[in-house]
Amino acid sequence: MLKRDSLTAQMQQLSHTLAKVKRLIIEDEESRALKEVEYTLAHYYGLEHQELVETPLGLFANRIREEAFKAEEISLLANFLDELAGLNDDEQTRRMIWTKVIMLFDILEKEHHVLSFEHLSRRSLLMQAINV
Repeated sequence: MLKRDSLTAQMQQLSHTLAKVKRLIIEDEESRALKEVEYTLAHYYGLEHQELVETPLGLFANRIREEAFKAEEISLLANFLDELAGLNDDEQTRRMIWTKVIMLFDILEKEHHVLSFEHLSRRSLLMQAINV
């Protein structure tokens, strides 16, 4: 029970941070939003920006599986990566990150049996954006 309460508190904190990032983007403070995203990815998920761009999709998927993240953590990771991609000016980098977001949606669906309309619609938009 204590472990579940701890996870719930962590997910609430991550959700709060994600909301803050979205607010900063709306307020045209992209540099602060980018710092928040990169800090969260590094300190909670152990992922550095350069690693996200350079790691091949299969290796990235294996790493996520090895970390044994819960479905809620993977869902929030997908959201943070989606925001990171949107904050990136380089089209190639955006596509690489969005491909990883789609892969995270696949892991949620196939391995955690979590399906949401939000993920389905976002996956469809991202696939159109990267021309898959």
